[in-house]
Amino acid sequence: MPIATRRPPPDELAWSALGRHLPRTATLLAAAVALIAVLTWQVDSGGAITRFDLRVLDWMIAHRGDPLTTIARVVTDLGDTAAMTALAAATVGWFALRRELARAVLVAVTALGAAVLVVVIKQLVGRQRPPELTRLVAEPSLSFPSGHTLGSTVVVGIVAVTLIPELRGHWLRVVATVVAVVFPIAVGLSRIYLGVHWCSDVLAGWVIGLTWLTLCVTVFTVVRGRQAVRSPAESAVPEPAGR
Repeated sequence: MPIATRRPPPDELAWSALGRHLPRTATLLAAAVALIAVLTWQVDSGGAITRFDLRVLDWMIAHRGDPLTTIARVVTDLGDTAAMTALAAATVGWFALRRELARAVLVAVTALGAAVLVVVIKQLVGRQRPPELTRLVAEPSLSFPSGHTLGSTVVVGIVAVTLIPELRGHWLRVVATVVAVVFPIAVGLSRIYLGVHWCSDVLAGWVIGLTWLTLCVTVFTVVRGRQAVRSPAESAVPEPAGR
């Protein structure tokens, strides 16, 4: 009796692949948390990282000029809280309209969690920004970590994780992936260039953002569990027997 099998869609294959690598993911998360702890300790204690911060900032100031300054302003505006909130809200709305509530919740929780992390860690560390004379834009809040960097890393990352697998066409997915990787990097560099963050603030934004993003996706995968991709036995659909 012939059996027709169901081929899982690309997004389900992606979730399943992540699920199979949970032990390795857990190890990477532990290493990332340790790195965040060391970086925070270095900043809080005025360690060697702070001298590196000064050299990087001096180099950025020495290489300022148009059109780089204009580009940096545009990039930093695209990565600000308003833009990332709009992107996250639009993605949540898209999934809600499609009645994919699990993914809508995933995007919402991931984005909101990033915002909370920024506020809490800034208050705990209490680091001041670079001197006002070095800043090309006004920023009143504390410095560590970079909120623009952390926020863009998390929001663009979760949008990419949930939407890119649904794109049709290999090259479209490749381009979208490259943009998702390059954009948070550009946002972080723009913050140093504009003189509103130290290099270690931006490094912390990337690492904390990626750690939180990975944790959220991993928890989602565990909760979703084996439902993402059913086993061949479960998904097999027998054809009616001939009469």
